[in-house]
Amino acid sequence: MRKVILDFASTSTREEVQDYLSMKLDFPDYYGKNLDALYDCLTEIDEDTCIGIFEPADENRTVDSYLEKVKIVMRDAEEDNAHICIISGSLEENFDLFGAEAY
Repeated sequence: MRKVILDFASTSTREEVQDYLSMKLDFPDYYGKNLDALYDCLTEIDEDTCIGIFEPADENRTVDSYLEKVKIVMRDAEEDNAHICIISGSLEENFDLFGAEAY
């Protein structure tokens, strides 16, 4: 299984987020660097891949609202591609993976 850790501490713009995703997930050169292209590339992954998403605790970052959209896209792609597993940095964000019965 391929394991990828995404730590967005060094990103401060949408462009930096997309460049970082492209590099870490080894997306092809034609990757469009937007949310639609992210979904497309994630759903094309054909190797079992676990992706851990970690964000800095700084609540004053302007890129954080964009990172929330990135996480939504990643969760949507996870539902459509059995080869990827998305894990977030907080238990609450992973709660849907286990369902209420687990707790």
